[in-house]
Amino acid sequence: MARPSHASHASLLSRASRFSRRGATMVEYALLIIAIMVLAAAAYRSLGKSVRKNGDKATEELMKQ
Repeated sequence: MARPSHASHASLLSRASRFSRRGATMVEYALLIIAIMVLAAAAYRSLGKSVRKNGDKATEELMKQ
């Protein structure tokens, strides 16, 4: 059985490197999306009640007129 040449070995390493970089990028995007979701949930939780109160007040004022 013939040993792979240096060029084909380099090609395999290049291909493996490209896939590992792609995998790292996908993980980074996933972490970024998770962080954004956590921040959005925290913002909704902290601001949701005050927004609802102000919306209820605005509705009451509009109903009076």
